[in-house]
Amino acid sequence: MRAALLTLGLLLAACSQPATEAPAPAETPAAETASNPVQDALAQMPPADGARAAGVDFRGVGQEPGWIVDIYQRDRIRLLLDYGETLLDFPLTAPTYPVEGATRYVTQVEGRALTITIRRAPCEDVMSGESYPSTVEIVIDDRTLTGCGRSV
Repeated sequence: MRAALLTLGLLLAACSQPATEAPAPAETPAAETASNPVQDALAQMPPADGARAAGVDFRGVGQEPGWIVDIYQRDRIRLLLDYGETLLDFPLTAPTYPVEGATRYVTQVEGRALTITIRRAPCEDVMSGESYPSTVEIVIDDRTLTGCGRSV
């Protein structure tokens, strides 16, 4: 499991690296040109240092299994689940405030339901030890995931 998280971390880091020139197609072995669905999904998430410029307002992250959620300023919520194996886009709905210090988004698309609850409470990532100002709970269909998050 740690190997999968390390792989996800390395892939996220790779997403934030500047692009390098690829070798000419004739020089690239066929195995290297095959599409990797996890890398393709990760490429759909803006790197941490470019998330605000891409329109992301809030980012949550969690482990076991690894996930990332981006709440965009204008139009959508993008959820990457299971170490990058599942990428889902939901319409952004108006938040509700069920209790003081909590923000909730409830949305659905194509029969999939998503509820995100953000609480202003300190949180520490279980893998990296990084501190965040908020806890995040995601309920996707009947599955509950917990993690941390912050405004970007």
